[in-house]
Amino acid sequence: MKFRFILAALLGLLAITALAGGGDQSLVSPRQPHAVISTAMPAGPNHYRVQIIWLDGKYLSTDHRRTAFWVSPGEHTIGFRVIINPSRGPAVMLSPAFDQPQNLRTLKLTLKRDMTYYFAAKIPDANPSRWQPVVIKRVGKK
Repeated sequence: MKFRFILAALLGLLAITALAGGGDQSLVSPRQPHAVISTAMPAGPNHYRVQIIWLDGKYLSTDHRRTAFWVSPGEHTIGFRVIINPSRGPAVMLSPAFDQPQNLRTLKLTLKRDMTYYFAAKIPDANPSRWQPVVIKRVGKK
């Protein structure tokens, strides 16, 4: 019985460690040197909202409703999921398959310290399957 408890505790600890290592390994405290990646800015009439769900090869373990992350400066690959809602962006042809967040797309950027990067999605030729993440605004020291 004691062996099973110890084994279960070790497996739980291993799972927590694996989750914590996820894409969160590039996240830092606001007190450390950082850049901010965000989806908090309204996407505007020519873009759609995105969610940041992946960072540097791994999924983030944080709540997917979170709109900003403090990231260590340097080169990062950021993964996004688009939220396509025709009433909040340009007109597109939607099928029932596009009612939910769609596919993972990535951007590779060199993030600079003290800069905030805002992201959205553009949809070329009103074709949702071709959506692309884009930086819609950079704010801060250049």
